Amino acid sequence: MTNKASETYWNKEYSTCKFHIAKKKDFIRRWIETHIAPLKGQPRTCLEAGCYPGRFLAVFGELGYELHGIDRVDNLDLLPEWLKQSGYRTGRFHKCDFNRFCPELKYDVVCSFGFIEHFTNWESILERHAALVADNGYLVVEAPNFTGGFQYWLHSRFDKKNLARHHTPAMKVEKWADLLEAGGFEIIYAGYFGKFRFWTEPEPRRLSERLFLRLLRIMQPALKVLLPRDKRLYSPFCGVIARRCVAKAA
Repeated sequence: MTNKASETYWNKEYSTCKFHIAKKKDFIRRWIETHIAPLKGQPRTCLEAGCYPGRFLAVFGELGYELHGIDRVDNLDLLPEWLKQSGYRTGRFHKCDFNRFCPELKYDVVCSFGFIEHFTNWESILERHAALVADNGYLVVEAPNFTGGFQYWLHSRFDKKNLARHHTPAMKVEKWADLLEAGGFEIIYAGYFGKFRFWTEPEPRRLSERLFLRLLRIMQPALKVLLPRDKRLYSPFCGVIARRCVAKAA
């Protein structure tokens, strides 16, 4: 098993992070809220793997779930404090390796965002997500789409260091769906979503590369209007939402 994004990388990445809930127009938040209804009545639980800094976990707080999380970042204890101050119900937050996480609880929602694609053993990571889902519970898994033809071309030429931290075979949502269906889940959504968007992380670039990226940033608003949304070729995100089916008694 290899995690292509080290603990050191994430601690540095989140060292100056400010807590906030994803904006209402955020594609991923809208995707969640389209498929997961607000709770009415009995309290239910939600666990996020790789939960820091919690901007999507907070969306489940808005939907009425009690929030749980697991991560290995140094400042994990600050997240539940912020969630409580924001008015959300919180449960347990575990600072440990997800591969060794064996809680007694099952959760009504298990989710992760930009997590699974960093692991070369993505199949076992997805199976571990699924094993934590309670009967009739939901699994919500999202990753960036770096495998679509245009997205891959852009990242492989202008975002090489960031691409190297991702395991592209783990970004094929069709394989996620096949594995989950074989494990007894009903697939509610499996696909690629969002209008065209391309982002990079800082790295040394030639002048020609910098000029191309500047031109792409200028063109991006027009491309968002002209290109149809939810296409594997260029949409920025992929994801699956599935429900654990319970066999009916004979």
